[in-house]
Order: sequence, then structure tokens, then C-alpha cells
Amino acid sequence: MIKRMIKDQIRKTGMVRELEIKNEALKNQLILSEKEKAALKHQLSNLKIENRRLSSQKSELVGYSLKTNLRGLSPDEGKPTIMKYILENIKKDAKILDVGFGSGVYGKLLRAFYYQNIDGIDVYDKNIHEMGLDKIYNNIFIENIMDFDFEHYDLIIMGDVLEHIELESAKELLLRFIDNNKCSTLIVSIPYEYEQGELYGNSHERHLQDKVTGKYMKRHYPYLKLIDSSVMVHSGSTVAVYVWNDSED
Repeated sequence: MIKRMIKDQIRKTGMVRELEIKNEALKNQLILSEKEKAALKHQLSNLKIENRRLSSQKSELVGYSLKTNLRGLSPDEGKPTIMKYILENIKKDAKILDVGFGSGVYGKLLRAFYYQNIDGIDVYDKNIHEMGLDKIYNNIFIENIMDFDFEHYDLIIMGDVLEHIELESAKELLLRFIDNNKCSTLIVSIPYEYEQGELYGNSHERHLQDKVTGKYMKRHYPYLKLIDSSVMVHSGSTVAVYVWNDSED
């Protein structure tokens, strides 16, 4: 009887010890899980901080935006000719004004070829910081080009801008540039016979010269020299590129 009692006690003691060991293991697992949970929380917190940092600095990435159609876009046609002309005729340190810069295409292209002094003027003030345009241009002026006063630019680019200005006002503007020595070179791209209304919530996107042809340009802007014309793939309309510079005046 006594031996049986002793055996039972030993067996119970062993079972208790086994349970204690298992309990200790479970406690250790729980502690480890809590540590892993705390580490995950810390990682999540760091990710949130990094996300906020990237969001606050996203405008430093040229043209960065997850949205589309934020500002005026212009067709690709004509741009290769314009850039070729600039690269062959305009020095890298020239003072350049991009009129109606829209989504900043010319600013980005010029920066890619290491042009240093590029200002932009546009009458539309939305999404400039969001698209990083303030990082592209040395100075941005939110103003109507008709009212913009400046001393002189070596190059003025009016890429798909002239059609947005009423004819008489446009003629007055270009002659002011030329007669008052406001620029040494003027580049104009303009679509022929292209009607367009308001876009992107921007009323200034309307075309006020939508009957443009080659003859129209010769009659109203005889001092501009045609250097290229190409057909826009998406519409079938023609984009023409004109140049004036004071060395040929």
C-alpha cells in the first residue's frame, strides 16, 4: 500500500512538473509574441512616418502626381523641331521665358539639356506645387502675359499659346516683344483650324483663334518664319512652328 502511494505521488509530481514546464513554455511564447507585436507596431509607425515624409516632399520629384489632367497638356508634334532649334541656336546660360507653361513640358525638356535660367508664366494657378513645377522653373509668374512687364529674355517660347489669345491682342503682344526689344528669339507653335473649349475646369483653355491657316499666319504675323508643320495623330490637325529672331530682322 505504502509503495503504491509513493509511486502515485511520484507520478503526480512528474505530471505537475511536466505541466509546469509546458506552462513555462507557453509563457515564453506569449512573451515572444508580445515582443514581435511591439516590433511590428514600431515598424508600422516608422512606415507611417516615412509615408508622411515622402508625401510632404513629393513635389521635389519633377512632375510628380498620381492624378491626371491637372493642368493643360500640349501635343508632342512640333516639340522635336523646337528643341532642335533651341539646341542649335540658344546658349545654355540664356535667359528663357516659357509662356503658358501648362504641365511644364518645355521646362522639363530644357532642364534635361542643362539649360540653366528658365522662368515660366501662366494665367492658371492650380496644381503647380503638386506637379512639382516650382522645382522646374527658376521663377514662376501667375499673370496674364498681356500684363506682364519684364526687361528682356534671350528666348521666349509660346508653345500652343497664341491660339488662346484674341487676334488683335496677340498681334499687339508679339509686336511689343519685337519692337521693344523684349526678346532676341521668339518661338511660336500653333495648331491650324482647331476649335477647343474649356478644359480641366480652366476657361483659359478655349481657343480664340481657331481659324488659323498658313495664309492666316502670313497675313497677320508676316514677321514669323515657318520652320515646321506636322499632323497631330489624335486629331488630324496641323501644328505649325514659327520663329523670329533679331539677327534676321
